[in-house]
Amino acid sequence: MLNFTPEERKVTLFLLSLAFCGLVLSNLIKVNCRITGVVYPQIQLARLNLNKVSLTELIGAKCVPVKLAQRIIEYRNFRKEFSSLEELKEVKGIGDQRYGKLKELFFIE
Repeated sequence: MLNFTPEERKVTLFLLSLAFCGLVLSNLIKVNCRITGVVYPQIQLARLNLNKVSLTELIGAKCVPVKLAQRIIEYRNFRKEFSSLEELKEVKGIGDQRYGKLKELFFIE
């Protein structure tokens, strides 16, 4: 029926096996949540308003662990709102080095 040369058979077999591997990998990514985190990383593109940001947004931001996000929200609730970014240094766990990273992530209105 189909008369292929030996080279054409090899190429056809290679392309079919490549397509099969692609399907298998696609299904594994959909099934395994850990892989989706590696394949689809979350990237924070916009800066966050420090006086309006929610706890979940803080946790999703880079350089902000869960405990630190909770401390920032507690500090904001205690003081009503931040008046400057420098006030972040008063939150326990934020020193000069971490402040240098966080000041690029937040703004105050």
